[in-house]
Amino acid sequence: MSQLTLPLMAALTPAKHDIAILDENVDVIDFDQEADLVAITALTPTAPRAYEIADEFRRRGRKVVLGGVHPSLMVDEASIHADSVVVGESEDIWPALLADLDNGGMKKRYQADTKPDLAGLPFPRRDLMKENAYLNIPKVETSRGCPFRCSFCSTTVFYGTRMRFRPVEEVVAEVKAAEHRFVFFTDNNITANKNYAKRLFRALAPLGVFWLSQGSIDMADDIELMKLATASGCVGMLVGFESLSDANILEIGKKATNRVEEYEEKIRIFHKHKIGLIGCFVFGFDGDDESVFKKTVDFINRNNIDCPQLTVLTPYPGTSLRADLESQGRLLHSRWEKYDVGNVTFIPKKMTPEELQKGYNWACDKVYSHMAIIRRGIKSMKYMKQPYRSYLFTRNSSIYRKLYLVSQED
Repeated sequence: MSQLTLPLMAALTPAKHDIAILDENVDVIDFDQEADLVAITALTPTAPRAYEIADEFRRRGRKVVLGGVHPSLMVDEASIHADSVVVGESEDIWPALLADLDNGGMKKRYQADTKPDLAGLPFPRRDLMKENAYLNIPKVETSRGCPFRCSFCSTTVFYGTRMRFRPVEEVVAEVKAAEHRFVFFTDNNITANKNYAKRLFRALAPLGVFWLSQGSIDMADDIELMKLATASGCVGMLVGFESLSDANILEIGKKATNRVEEYEEKIRIFHKHKIGLIGCFVFGFDGDDESVFKKTVDFINRNNIDCPQLTVLTPYPGTSLRADLESQGRLLHSRWEKYDVGNVTFIPKKMTPEELQKGYNWACDKVYSHMAIIRRGIKSMKYMKQPYRSYLFTRNSSIYRKLYLVSQED
């Protein structure tokens, strides 16, 4: 799917400014292009390339501002490559930065004192993106923050644990304006506040759209919520199972919702309501040994997780996981491009790094083989009832296969 950050920033920019969005996934960057300001957003694995781009523009005399999750959590590092760094969410900062630019100067760092209110956000400037180069599923944001404090999650560090919500009527208006049959809600946990989720789902139901999002497994505890989700067009949820070990779940800090002994029954509830699962599983926790890979693959096959997302535990900047591993001398390196959840970047407790990488690769080869993807798609048709739903997860599995293969390239 195409990006959301820069189209939203473009919408927040006063009309007097001329704006262009360059997406290196589909565009070739013209470093000689005239610009008063080049704004670059970066996640951790894209940070090295972001720095290269920033350095090249600055060599040509352009002013550069860096923002996004990684620069916000590694401000001193990012400052080496930029004239200014935006720390955290930028809705309340961007106008001040542009005003300073108009007046001939910018501060080295901009950071809001409080998290922005999400009411009244403009619709993202999707017209500036090459949307037809991506899956035809626009992203829409309904909330920020997550009440969980998972040890490996940098987005919670960035957005905070207090949930903030957009007014339901504004979300519905943006979905209508997008004029697409499918929508992806970007929320870290769209069902964290069940009362808000129910109001949102009721408002979406008359629109006749289909949607995907991210939520926690305890969504299945509320049958009214499940029914409303189905009626509103939910075809799938990305759910963090994380691990099949209660000890690991406790280590993560997610014990309140993830009870391993309840996983299989809750999966049946999702499937009963024709909601497919992008099931997330992480390898490399302190409790994991080499048996974890087969155990996880068997679980995925037994329960027909419609689209498995397999990842290597990754110690991102700002997380408690990274702080713990660093204090124990277990970090292997900080080559950020390898922090893509497909490469081992630390020393596991019950395996060597090589054993963790080999086991992860074996599991990916099993669940992302063409035959495995086809088998899951055929099984999912029995409970989803509609072929397009099964096809969506088959397509997603193929994308995860490609991402895995790319992650293993040198």
